[in-house]
Amino acid sequence: MSGIFAKKSIRKYFENTLKEGKMIRILNCILVFLLAFGACTKQVKEHIHVDTGVTVEVLGAHKYKLIAIGGASSTSIEENDTFKMKNTSCTAAKSIAARKLEELEPEQKNRLFFMETVDTKYVDDGAYCEITYHYELPAPKKQQ
Repeated sequence: MSGIFAKKSIRKYFENTLKEGKMIRILNCILVFLLAFGACTKQVKEHIHVDTGVTVEVLGAHKYKLIAIGGASSTSIEENDTFKMKNTSCTAAKSIAARKLEELEPEQKNRLFFMETVDTKYVDDGAYCEITYHYELPAPKKQQ
C-alpha cells in the first residue's frame, strides 16, 4: 500500500510541476511580448510651452538690450530632431528681434549690423531658443 501511495504522490508532484511549468512559460511569453511591444512603440515626449516674443530694455539713446525667445518648427519637434529644433528656434528668435529693432530704429538702414549676440540658451532640448542681443548705434564720426 505504501508503494501505491508513493506512486500517486510522485504522479501528483509531476502533474503539478508540469502545470506550474506551463504557467511560467506563459508568463515568460507575455513578458517577452510586452518588452518587445514597449521597445517598438514610438516614445512620446511631453514638451513644455514657453511664450515666444521679445523683451526690450532701453539702455540709452539708440542702445537696447533685446531678449528674444523663438519656437522651433512643428516638423522638427515631431521628428524630435535636436539640430533642426535648435536651428529653427534660433532663426525664429533672431527674426523676432530683427522685427522689434525695425520698430525701434526705423530710420537706421544697417541696424542688424550693430546687433551683437550676447548669450544663447536652449529650452526643452532646443524646442525654444532664447537669445540676448545688445544693440548700440555708434556715435557719428566728426567731420573736420
